[in-house]
Amino acid sequence: MKEPTVAIVDPLWIGHHPMYFGEFGASFLRNGAQVVGICPQPDAGRGEILQAYGDPDAPVDCLPLQTGGRSVLGGRFEGDPWRTFQRWRFAADAIHSAEKQSGKPFDLIYFPYLDSYLRFLPFPRVPEATIARPWSGLYLRNHHYRNGGSLLQTARIFAKGDHLLSSPSCRGIGVLDERYCSALEMQTGQNVTAFPDVTLTDLPASPSAFAKEIAEKAKGRKVIGLIGLEKRKGALTMLRLARQCQSEETPWFFVFAGTYDASEFSPSEQEEFASIDRDIRSGQVDHVHFDPAATRIPTEPEFNSLFSSFDLAWAAYLDFAGSSGTLSKAAAFEIPVIATEGECIGERVHRFRLGRTIPQDDVEAAKAAINELFSRPLDPDYAGYRSKHSRSRLDHCLDELLGRL
Repeated sequence: MKEPTVAIVDPLWIGHHPMYFGEFGASFLRNGAQVVGICPQPDAGRGEILQAYGDPDAPVDCLPLQTGGRSVLGGRFEGDPWRTFQRWRFAADAIHSAEKQSGKPFDLIYFPYLDSYLRFLPFPRVPEATIARPWSGLYLRNHHYRNGGSLLQTARIFAKGDHLLSSPSCRGIGVLDERYCSALEMQTGQNVTAFPDVTLTDLPASPSAFAKEIAEKAKGRKVIGLIGLEKRKGALTMLRLARQCQSEETPWFFVFAGTYDASEFSPSEQEEFASIDRDIRSGQVDHVHFDPAATRIPTEPEFNSLFSSFDLAWAAYLDFAGSSGTLSKAAAFEIPVIATEGECIGERVHRFRLGRTIPQDDVEAAKAAINELFSRPLDPDYAGYRSKHSRSRLDHCLDELLGRL
C-alpha cells in the first residue's frame, strides 16, 4: 500500500483546538502517512504537529484556511447553514490549492473538530459537492442521542446536521464519549469509534514563571485550580466556594487562570468577579488568584507547568455532557479532581476513582468533597485512565481508519 497523504483541517484556533490538531497530525505521521495541516494559523499549526510528534525536522507542511464569520443568527460559530456550507467551500479551496502545489491528491481529509462542518446542514452530498475526497473526523457534541427516540432527539439530529454523516465518502466517525456509539452508528450507517481523549503532557525544563508566581502566592496552602474561565466549566461555583472559604480561613488557595469573557455571565455574576478582583487588589483577599485581563496561556508546556502545580483540579462543570481533557491532564500528573456527578466526566471519575463528584453547582457539597479528598487517600487508577486515553490507542484508531481507505 502506498504512503497515504492526509490533510488535517480545522477552522478554529482557540481552546484545545491547537492541541488536538497537533495530536492527530502526529498520530497520522506515526502511522506512516504524509501530513498537511490546514488551519487559520499555519505556522502555529505546524509547530503543534511537530511538538506532538517529537521531531522538529519531520516533513510537515501547513497551509492557511479562510474561516468565515460567526453565525448570522448570532451565538455560536457554527449556528447557520450558510456559514457551515461556506466552511466546506473554504476547506475545498484550500485542499485543491494544496494538491495543485504538491501534485499529490489527498487520500483522506480529517476534521479533528467535525462539529463545525455539520450544524444546520443535514445534506449527505455536501462533501461530494465540495471536497470530493474521502473524509472522516472527530464529532464532539453528540449527546442528543441520550433522548432515545423522542421528538426532541429527531429535531436535534436534524438541526445538528447528523444526516450529513451518511455521506458516501465518509470513512468513519470518531467520538470521545463512548456512550452513544451504537446509536450514532444506527443513525448514520458509519463506523463509529470511541477515541481516547489524548492530551499533551510535555513540561518545560523548569516551572513556568506563572507556576512559580502561584507557588509564592499559595504559601504552602493546597492549590485548587481551573484554567479557562468559561461559565460551563463551573467558574462561578468555584468563585462562590472561594468566597465562602474566605470567612472560614480554609487553608486552600484558588487559581482562576486563563481568559475571562465577561459576556458569558449576567451583570450580577460579572459583579461577583469584579468584587473579588477589587478585594484582591486591595489586599482583603489573599487566597485567590484572578486576573480579568489575562490572556490564553501561550503554550501547552506552560499550561502543563501550571496544571501540574495544582493539588486539586476543578472539573465541576455546568450542563456539560461530554469528555474533558482535564481528566486526562489530571491522570497524567496524578492530581485528584472535583467533578459534577453523572454524564461522561462523572462516570469516569467514579470508574477510575479520580476524585469526588458533587451535584451540579453545589458549593457546600464541593467544600465537603474537597475536605474529604485532602484528608483521605483515594486509591486512584491513574494508570488505567492513562492507558485508555493514550497516544498508542489513538494510533490504533487512526490505523484502522487508514485501513478503510
